[in-house]
Amino acid sequence: MTAQRSAARRVWRTFRSFRDAVWTKLVASTKGRKPSSTCQIDSLAEIFAAEFDPMGGGQFVEVGAYDGERFSNTSWLADNGWHGLYLEPSVDYARLCRIRHCFNKTQVLNLAAGEGESEAVLMQIGALSTMCEDTLKEYERLDFAKRMMFKERKPQTTVVRTLNSILTDAGIEPGFELLVVDVEGYEEKVFSGFDLSAWSPQMLIVELHDCCDSFDDDSETAESASRVRQKILAAGYLELYRDSVNTIFKRMDQQQRQVA
Repeated sequence: MTAQRSAARRVWRTFRSFRDAVWTKLVASTKGRKPSSTCQIDSLAEIFAAEFDPMGGGQFVEVGAYDGERFSNTSWLADNGWHGLYLEPSVDYARLCRIRHCFNKTQVLNLAAGEGESEAVLMQIGALSTMCEDTLKEYERLDFAKRMMFKERKPQTTVVRTLNSILTDAGIEPGFELLVVDVEGYEEKVFSGFDLSAWSPQMLIVELHDCCDSFDDDSETAESASRVRQKILAAGYLELYRDSVNTIFKRMDQQQRQVA
């Protein structure tokens, strides 16, 4: 990519993020906003409304924010007045996320969540950006991912901290409403540095590839996702929804745990 094309793309993305910030906030202020048009869970609004009031206020944490709008599970909640904490390891996309949510009650941190305090290399591939080598190898063989990698592929070193320490420093209280984790194969690392039982979010949305046909040939990615799934279930959660990409978990109440 030439320097001119790179600069033009950067300007366009900045404009698009600010445009989204203005337009979606206007929509939210007049009639309440629904999930992003690129959200991968078609029934998210209905599932969420059965548990929470999308307009009533609450708090979410999203690990792997991307630009704050595309493929987001939470941008609509932020527009509707929820408090949010976004974690995004890419410098470029963290900047776009801040612009996108400049009118919202959100904090955007440019770092990654993992199993310890360290640094890691993020391979920036747009929405498929990953710090997981196994996932990157899979993307190199998958047609839909190879097309994106041809357009955009840039490594960046990023700071990694445990989610436990990030939430503590951000003043998040245990029992918050929603945790979203979408980090392209790095999910097990995130949960290794997170005491799920102690923080006990009421709902989780996690990208897990153990049910995805595209990753059938990658046993490690599927096994890692399966370990995360079992860890969440063992911590007292049940599945509300599952597709080939995302799973929604709900924290069981005391009576449900006794029956289980």
